[in-house]
Amino acid sequence: MVIILNFRTMISKGFPKTGIIRVTYLLLLCMLFPLIVGAQETIEKRGSDPLQGQQPLDTARIQALLRKSESLQNTNPDSAIIVARKAIELSDDVSFEIGKAKGFNIIGGVYYYQSEFEKANENFNLALKVFEKEGDTIGISQQQNNLGSVYADLGDAPKALDYYIKSLRNAQAVNDAKRMGTAHMNLGTIYQDEEATWPQAIENYEQAIEMFRKIDYPDGLAGTQLNFGDWYVKKGDPEKALSYLEEAFLGFQQIGFPVAFPLNSLGRAYFDMGQFEVSREYFNQALKAAAEIPIPAEEAITYLGLGKIDLEFGNFNSAIQQFNSALQLAEETGTLEAQAESYEGLSLAYARKKDFNSAYEAQQQYARIMDSLRTENYAEQMSTLRVSFGLENAEKQNELLKAQNEINELQIEEDARQRQLLLIILGLFLAIIAGFVFQFFYIRRTNKRLAFERNRSEQILLNILPKETADELKENGFVKAREFDEITVLFTDFKAFSQVAERISAERLVKSVDYYFKSFDEITERHNLEKIKTIGDAYMCAGGLPSRNDTHVRDAFAAAREILKFVNDTELDPPPGIYPFKIRIGLNSGPVVAGVVGTKKFAYDIWGNTVNIAARMESGSVPGRINVSESIYEELKEEHDFTFRGELKVKNQVFKMYFADVPETIFD
Repeated sequence: MVIILNFRTMISKGFPKTGIIRVTYLLLLCMLFPLIVGAQETIEKRGSDPLQGQQPLDTARIQALLRKSESLQNTNPDSAIIVARKAIELSDDVSFEIGKAKGFNIIGGVYYYQSEFEKANENFNLALKVFEKEGDTIGISQQQNNLGSVYADLGDAPKALDYYIKSLRNAQAVNDAKRMGTAHMNLGTIYQDEEATWPQAIENYEQAIEMFRKIDYPDGLAGTQLNFGDWYVKKGDPEKALSYLEEAFLGFQQIGFPVAFPLNSLGRAYFDMGQFEVSREYFNQALKAAAEIPIPAEEAITYLGLGKIDLEFGNFNSAIQQFNSALQLAEETGTLEAQAESYEGLSLAYARKKDFNSAYEAQQQYARIMDSLRTENYAEQMSTLRVSFGLENAEKQNELLKAQNEINELQIEEDARQRQLLLIILGLFLAIIAGFVFQFFYIRRTNKRLAFERNRSEQILLNILPKETADELKENGFVKAREFDEITVLFTDFKAFSQVAERISAERLVKSVDYYFKSFDEITERHNLEKIKTIGDAYMCAGGLPSRNDTHVRDAFAAAREILKFVNDTELDPPPGIYPFKIRIGLNSGPVVAGVVGTKKFAYDIWGNTVNIAARMESGSVPGRINVSESIYEELKEEHDFTFRGELKVKNQVFKMYFADVPETIFD
């Protein structure tokens, strides 16, 4: 017989502000031997055969046709429909009603595979009417399950839930473990849509697994593992989902199910983990598998996944093409949720291309479809069905408890009332006290956490920007560029750094540079300098900004001397694992422009000829010496000794250079 299992994959991440978009995948399972045997057993049990002589031969032919139709479902679906209709006609001729129902069921399954849901719905309803007429409870349960899967794929969760509940009730009535397990699994796909009903989803999945293992039904186990994996993806735990999805993939391969379903789910999981190229590979495999059968609804889901990957890489034109392909398939199959997700993806892609008119139109289409999916009565219908189902399942147990409670109430009625009143009063009092206590500690804990997070955020920002600049950014959301008439720029770099980097290990190199630059940070901070940036082995800082001052030349010169002394001391006695570098230092004073660049990773920087000359002073220095420009010399010549060392030509300009004759100097 034909059983439809509901495999559902949740796709959300990457589409902000719109919540969860659901796409339903359904898989058709063909159980040939039970179909034929079940049909034969139905005739034998009825005992009302009007054609005692000829019907066994005709039913044998009908069974052969049904068997042939089953075998053609995956390879030649059109022929499968033709053969099934022939079986229906012959069943009608000999009044073999169960044969008609089985034929309608096969045709519905083929149309369902082809995502022609209206035709699938029509044939499943025809099969249901025959089973109801014949009083075949198993057949009724099966068709209710199938119809539930159709409505789930069309996005009508209330109708799907209603049919799944009815299917489970009928399966329980005849104790059919396979159909009970199938119904529990499909109920889990509905309950997993909302976080509030996740416990019910897990409960139904666990019941399905228990039943499928008990009857050794690998088809159902593979489907439930896929749904469990999809639930973990929806829950935000794709790493845990992988084990379930990989088992589902192996199960699908072993039992001959279309592997497009688990491949798409694996693509979704790796996408949420940020492994986009792995995700793309799985989606491409899923697209190939879905196109071979074909399964149009599954192809639509694959195009959606590929479109989202293109969005991540900024390939907006390709993303638009993928989303349009998904939209076309979704419109052909009538799957509203896939249409909604396609429009949502198009809206994002057009917006990022700055095509805001097209983005607005796509967003309007998305809103229209979502409104049609979630009517005003949606939540009420779902709630009513869940409550009704829960109450019915617990009916017998509740009746026993009620009877016991009545006996207890007769025996201790008066004492119970007094005790209940006392407990209520005490409970209210404790609840009020507990509420105040909880609120007090909650507010205090929240305030502490907020203060901690705020301080941490501010500290991170201060590590990137000067305090005045950070305050301006927090207050205005941007930082204006500022001109400074006079500042001092200090540059350093290490001698033969590139050659050293080739000789020593990467770990020792990074450890050594980190050791020196941390000390430079401390020195510059002590001397009221602002660290600007590091470029490889070059270290750049400046005095006189962002707050103007008149001591920037002396501050920078003092910092240069201390840096030189630190490097020299380290060279004489380097700590373990630290390479003893030699250093060149250059200084220059003059005007600059300062500001913040970037939008994602802020950087405070300075520009101007003053910076270029300072860099030239450093590159024109020698290891172990401080090389200064004429502006520095003129400011400090009365306080320190300098040695004129010639002129430097830069772009048709000539600059004088001076060595600072300081005790920290070590000649190379």
